Amino acid sequence: MKRRKLLSILAIALLSVPFLTGCGPKNVKVSEKSYSIDMASNSFKAGQITFSITNDATDQAHEFVIFKTDLPEDQLPLNSDGDVDENGQGVSHIDEVEDIQPGETKELSVNLEPGNYVAICNMPGHYSQGMHFAFSVK
Repeated sequence: MKRRKLLSILAIALLSVPFLTGCGPKNVKVSEKSYSIDMASNSFKAGQITFSITNDATDQAHEFVIFKTDLPEDQLPLNSDGDVDENGQGVSHIDEVEDIQPGETKELSVNLEPGNYVAICNMPGHYSQGMHFAFSVK
């Protein structure tokens, strides 16, 4: 009888592991290059997400800015300089990390709700040269 009860408890514990691990923080590796942003996935579960952003470029600094938006990633509102207007219509600025030097890695932890997001580098001219990445949170 004790063995059957122990096996039942063990089975419940093993079946619960995927649910429990999905509740904790998620770590996402991000690579920024001249001129692209790459992540391993474009879909994440809602909650606390830590982006580990590495500047893999060899010649210039980058930044990592997250917006919640339903706009296409290449059609965010621009300011008069041609860079993304971080207070523009259709985008909600979530958070950012500035001044990521070549070879440097910085982290950004954010609590993201379900929706559509775009990560960009908003250094002068970088967004228009392709430094953006769309992802969703479910």
